[in-house]
Order: sequence, then structure tokens, then C-alpha cells
Amino acid sequence: MIAFALIVAGATLGAGLACAVALRLLPTAHLRMAGLALVSVALPLTAVSVSGTVMFSSGHDMTLLFVAAASSSAAVFAGLLIARSIALPVRRLRTASSELAAGDLGARAPESGPREIAELGVAFNEMAANLEKLFDVRRQLVAWASHDLRTPLASMQAMLEALEDGLAEPEQYLAALREQVRALSTIVDDLFELARIDAGVLTLELAETRLDPLVEACLRGLEPEARARQITLDADVDSSPPVLCAPDKVERVLYNLLANALRHTPTDGSVAVRVRPLAHEVCVTVEDTGAGFRAESVRGEGLGLAIARGFVEHQGGRFWHENRPGSGASISFTLPAAA
Repeated sequence: MIAFALIVAGATLGAGLACAVALRLLPTAHLRMAGLALVSVALPLTAVSVSGTVMFSSGHDMTLLFVAAASSSAAVFAGLLIARSIALPVRRLRTASSELAAGDLGARAPESGPREIAELGVAFNEMAANLEKLFDVRRQLVAWASHDLRTPLASMQAMLEALEDGLAEPEQYLAALREQVRALSTIVDDLFELARIDAGVLTLELAETRLDPLVEACLRGLEPEARARQITLDADVDSSPPVLCAPDKVERVLYNLLANALRHTPTDGSVAVRVRPLAHEVCVTVEDTGAGFRAESVRGEGLGLAIARGFVEHQGGRFWHENRPGSGASISFTLPAAA
């Protein structure tokens, strides 16, 4: 009897190992889980059936076997239901990933099912949202670059055509052509800086700096244009504490913001720079009386503001813009206060 029991146990173990190897060959998780439920019930039932047939012959023993078979069938059915509950959200996740791979950036996976699969769905949706945002930023960058490049190129083309047609002498357009080439060089430099920021390879040397001389330098540079257009420039930087920053980059940020505000402010308007201390940082705000950010056709972010945002965030600051009550726009950024 002991020898028979050992034979049955060994055969069951061997069959279990063989079934485990076979289950790994099934193509889907649904089939593997269903097969596992079937094997985990069928092997013990087979062992009990063989043992009962050999050892007993009464009707009560056969009834016991029938009851065991019924219970095993119920267990298999329950296993199939569980396998379906796990495989269905996996299948939906696979469908969403296929749609995303095909270019549908709005594809999202269900965030339901077992906890692990639900967490996987949440992670997938976050990845898809970030990917969609990345593609939107790339489209915006192409649009900004095309817009900023079009103006100097169109101007240069018009001047060259005038020279070719003999309508002007080269000396008349030499200074203007040089200015347009300088504008194109600035745009290319902006694109290069933006690429370095996105790649995380931009290195800045931070130093304790006061903002008032940087503000004054930017205002002096824009004063002639503002005076010609009868726009008032104002600054409020009294008692602002020093900040930890890269002075040349902050001056470039300020100049970009002021030039952008001046460009979108009508005659007899005003542009102001206000600096105020916060808890652990200093906030700089550039305000104007222009059209604001509602008029997207008139006022997009553009390369200049994208560069400004990148420089500020790379120095540990924050950057945002909003419409002022009434009219105009307000662009603000923060820098860490020097300890």
C-alpha cells in the first residue's frame, strides 16, 4: 500500500511538472490562468479517483468521487471567472497601447481591475498624457520657429528683389540686411539654447546678485523704442533682496519679457517691472497695457518666452503668465533668495 501511495504521489508530481512546462507555452495570460485552474483541480481529482478505484468498490465511495468531481468542476468554473476578470483589463490595456503606438495620443487605458493592473493603467495614462504634452510642445516649437523666422526672411527677400530689379542701391539696404541677419542669428541661438535646456546639458554658474542693476540695464536698452512709441517704462525694485542666479541669463530673461511687453503695448500705453520679496524667493513681474493673452492670434508665447521659462526653471524658479484685471498682461517669475 505504501508503495502504491508513493507511485501515485510521484506520478502526480511528474504530471504537475509537465503541466507547468506546458502552461508556459500557452500564448496568453488568460489561457495560462485558466490552464492553471484546471490543472490544480484535475491532478488531485485524478489522484483521488485512481486511489478510490483501486482501494474501494462500494457505491458510497463512488458517490464521494462524484461529489469531488462536482466540487472540482465548480472550482474550475470559478478559476475561469477569475482568469477572465484579470485578463479583460490586460486586454484593454493592450488595446490602448496599440492605439498609442499607432499614433492616437488620446488613447487611455481603464484604471480598473486588480490593484496591480489598475496601478499599471494609471502609470500608462500618465505616460500617455506626458507624451501628448511633449508632442504638443514640439508642434508649438515648430510653429514659433516658423513664425519668428518668416519675418526676417520675408524682409530680406523683399530687399534682395528690390536690388535685383534695380529699384535700390546696395548701400541703401546694407544696414537693414545686417540687422535681419543679426535677428536670424538670435533666433538660431535661441533654438540652440532651448535644445540644451531640454537635453539637460545647460550649465549655469549661480552667484549672489541684486536685481536692480539688471532691471535698469534692460530699461536703458529699450528706452529709445519706448520713447519713440510714447510708451511709459516704469520700475519698482526698492528694497529687493539679492537672489541666487546667473546674472547674464536673468538679464536676458528680463530683456525678452520687456521687449515682448513693449511689442504688444499700443501707443500711450505703459510697461512696468515690479520686484517683491516672498518667503524664500523673489518675484519679478512685467506688466503691460496691451491686448493680454486672450488674443492668441496676436500674442502667442513664442521662442523668446520659451527661452525665458527655460532659464528661470533651470535656476530653480517658477514662471507663469496671466491677464491683468481690465486689460493687459502680466508675466511673472521667481528666483531663489540668497541665504
